Amino acid sequence: MKSAQWTFAIIILLFSQASGQTTLTGAIRDGAGKPLPYASVALLNARDSSTAKGTASDQQGAYAFENVRIGQYIVRATAVGYQKMHSMILDVSNTPTHVPTLALSEITGKLAEVQVTAKKPFVEQQLDRMVINVANSIVGSGSTALEVLEKSPGVTVDYQNERLQLRGKDGVIVQIDGKQTYLSAQDVIALLRSMSSDNIEKIELITNPSAKYDAAGNSGIINIRLKKNNSVGTNGSVSVAGGTGQYDRERGSLQLNHRTPKLNLFGNYSLNRGGNYWDFKLDRNQPDPSATDPARRNVVSQYTHLIFRDLGQNTKAGLDFSPSKTTTIGVVWTGFWSDHHEHGPAGASFRRGDGQPVYLQTSTEKTYSTVSQNQIGNLNLQHSFGEKGGQLSADFDIGHFNRQYSNSLLTETLIATSDVNPPTGGLLITQPSTVDIRTVKADYSRPLSKGWKLETGLKSASVQTDNDLRLSSGPDGVLVPDLTLSNHFQYTERVNAVYASVSGKWGNSAVQVGLRTEHTHSEGNSLTLNQVVVRDYLKWFPSVFVSRPLSANQTFTFSYSYRIDRPNYQNLNPARGYVDPYAYSQGNAYLKPQFTHALEGKLSLKNGMFGSLGANYTTDLMFFTIHALEGNKTYVTTENLGSAQGYTLTLSWPLTVVKGWQLQTNVLGYYNRFEYDYEGTVLQVQNLAGRLNGNNAFTLGHGWTAELNGWVSTPAVNGIWQSPWLGAMDTGIQKTVSSSLKLKFSVQDVFHTNRFRPSVETANGQQAGVLTFDTRIALLNLTYSFGNQKLKGERQRRTGSDDETRRAN
Repeated sequence: MKSAQWTFAIIILLFSQASGQTTLTGAIRDGAGKPLPYASVALLNARDSSTAKGTASDQQGAYAFENVRIGQYIVRATAVGYQKMHSMILDVSNTPTHVPTLALSEITGKLAEVQVTAKKPFVEQQLDRMVINVANSIVGSGSTALEVLEKSPGVTVDYQNERLQLRGKDGVIVQIDGKQTYLSAQDVIALLRSMSSDNIEKIELITNPSAKYDAAGNSGIINIRLKKNNSVGTNGSVSVAGGTGQYDRERGSLQLNHRTPKLNLFGNYSLNRGGNYWDFKLDRNQPDPSATDPARRNVVSQYTHLIFRDLGQNTKAGLDFSPSKTTTIGVVWTGFWSDHHEHGPAGASFRRGDGQPVYLQTSTEKTYSTVSQNQIGNLNLQHSFGEKGGQLSADFDIGHFNRQYSNSLLTETLIATSDVNPPTGGLLITQPSTVDIRTVKADYSRPLSKGWKLETGLKSASVQTDNDLRLSSGPDGVLVPDLTLSNHFQYTERVNAVYASVSGKWGNSAVQVGLRTEHTHSEGNSLTLNQVVVRDYLKWFPSVFVSRPLSANQTFTFSYSYRIDRPNYQNLNPARGYVDPYAYSQGNAYLKPQFTHALEGKLSLKNGMFGSLGANYTTDLMFFTIHALEGNKTYVTTENLGSAQGYTLTLSWPLTVVKGWQLQTNVLGYYNRFEYDYEGTVLQVQNLAGRLNGNNAFTLGHGWTAELNGWVSTPAVNGIWQSPWLGAMDTGIQKTVSSSLKLKFSVQDVFHTNRFRPSVETANGQQAGVLTFDTRIALLNLTYSFGNQKLKGERQRRTGSDDETRRAN
C-alpha cells in the first residue's frame, strides 16, 4: 500500500487557492418593460448547465451575484405566470459584468387552465450515461425491476446462465442508489426479480465511468435509482397492481415523506408476489470420454418444466438532518427479502447416436428453494467549506446478506441397459451463504484557479463470504452425506483505493483527466479440500474525458478508461450445484480477474439525437464454458479463455411523427472478435450483430396517454454461445383521472416471442436449447398520491454516496 499512500500524499499537495472573482449584475423586466420583482434568478455554468448561484430580483427588478469566479455562465430567470428566459453565454473576467436586461413574456391564458402534456421520454441520453425513466413509463408500471431492465437499450438478460450483459458484454456492475449489492450475478437477478418497478425512479446505464468510480466492471454500470420525494410537508403515494399471464401477479408499493427546512424523513416499501414458469428443452450431441471406442457419442434430449412462486419485499428508511446551510448528516437503511420456490419434473433420454435405441431414460422430480435477505446501513456526511474551500462527503456502510439454498432431486430410472449405471435415486443439496461488507469512503472537491476543479478521495472495502455446501445422496429416503462432493468455502477480499481527477476548460474543450489506483488482497479457502488461493496486486486505472462543441448544436465527446472485472464470489467457489443428475455447475478457485481498455466517441445534437462509437479490448477473458464428462454428463464453469475485441455503434434519435406522437428509436450494432483456447483447440470467433428498440408515446387528450414499445435483436455469438433472431412488443394505456389518481393498463410481450434460444457448436459437440418464461402478462395498476405535492424544499442535497460505485457481479 506504500504506492497508494504516496499517491494520496501527492494529491493533497495539489490543492491550491481559488482566485479571480467578480460581481455580476442585471435586471428583470416584464413584457411592458416594467420592473419584475421577486423573480427567481439562477447563474448556470455554461459547460453543463449546473447551478452555480441563485438569488431573486428586488422591488426594482434588479439582482446581483457576488464572488463570481472567472468562467462562462448563463443567467436564467423565472417567475410565476411568465415564460422562462435565458441570457446569452457570458464571458466573466476579473472586472464587474453587467448582464443585458431579461424581459419575460407573460403566459397567455389563466394559469389554472394550463395543461402540461410534455413528459420525459422513456429513454433519455445524457452526456455520460443513458437514462431509462421508469417512473414515466406506462408499460414499466406494475412490473419487476428485472422486466424493466430487459427493456432497456443494450441490456440483455441471460436467463439460462443467470447473467446480465450490457452492449453484448459481461461484467456489469449493478447498483441500488449508487450502493453496492456485493452479490453474485445469480443473486442480483433474484433481487431484481423480487423488486417492484413502482419503487424505481430511473435506471442509469453508464458505459464508461470516470476515475471517481470503482474500476470494477469491464462493460459498465447499471444504477437503479429508487424514488425519493423532496417536497416540503408530508406527502406520499400508494400504488397497487394485479394481473396475470399463465400465473397470477400482485404488486404494491408505498412512499412516504416528511420534510422541514432542516429535517427530511423518508421511507418506502414494496411487495411483489406471483407465479411464473421455466420451460427448458435441450438437445446435445457430445463425445463419450469413458468409451473405449473413440467414435462413440452420446445424443441426449433433456427437458425441464418448473413452476415458480415468488414473494419479494424491499424497504428503505432514512433521514437527512441539516444543522446548518453547509452541513448535512444522513442515515439510510435498506432491506431486501426474497422467497423463491420452484417445483416440477425433469426428464432425460440417452442414445449412442442419431436413430439409435434409448439405452437410458430417467424422470426427475425437482424442488428448489432460495430464501434470502440483504440489509445495508449507511451513515453519510456532507459539508461545504464555502466557494473557496470546496466540499467534503464521507460514507460508512455496513451490509449483511444471508441466503438459505436447497435443491432436492428425486430420480426414477425408466429404461437402463445392462452396461450402464443408473443415477442415484435421491440427491439433496443445501448451501447456507453469508456475505458481510464493511466500507468507508471519503470524497473531496474544490475549485482551482481559472475555472478548473479538483476531485480526490479514498475508499477501503472489506468483504467476507461463507458458503457451506452439503450434498447427500442415496436411495429415496436413505440419503447419506457425500463428503467428496460437499464443500465449505470461505472468501475474504480487501480493496483499498485512492483517486484524483481534474476538470476544466482548455480552450473550447471541457476536459477531465483522472487516475485511480486499487490494491486488492483476496483469499479463497476451501476448508473441505484444504485448498487456499491467495491473490495480491496493485493496479493503476487512468481515465480521460474530452468534450468539445463543434457548433451551436453539436458536441463531440471522447472518453477512455481502463477497467478491471473481478470474479464474483460464487464463481470462485469450487462446490457443485446440480441442475439435474446429468448437469451441474462448478466454481473455479484459480479464476483471475480480466482487464479492459475502453474507448468511446460520442456526437450529441441539441435536438436529442446522438451517435457513439465504442471500442474495447479485454485480456484474461472470463467466460462460461461447458464440458462433456463421464459419457452422458456435462458441467458448466467459468474460465480465463483468452482475449476479446469489441466495437459498438449506438444511434438514438427522438422524432415527433405527428402532434401527440413521440417516437424514440435506439439502434445498437456491435462487432466482437474472440480468441481463446477451448478444450485444447485455439479458436477465433467473429460476430456482427445488432438490436433495435422503438418506444412510442401517444398523448390522446382528456388525460389519456398510451405507449407501444418493441425490440428486436439479430443472431449473435458471445464466446461459445449463439442465439438466433429475438424480439418482443409491449403496449399500455393510462388515464390521469386527477392530479392525484392515475390508472394504467399494460400488456407485456404481446405475442409471447421473448424466448431465449441458446446454442453451442464446437469441434467436439453441439447443443441447442429453448428457454421459455411466463412473459406475456396483462397488468392493471392504480397509483394515488396524497399530501402536499406542490411545495418544494429550499435545496436538493446531492449526497456523496449517490455517486459511489461498487463491484457487484
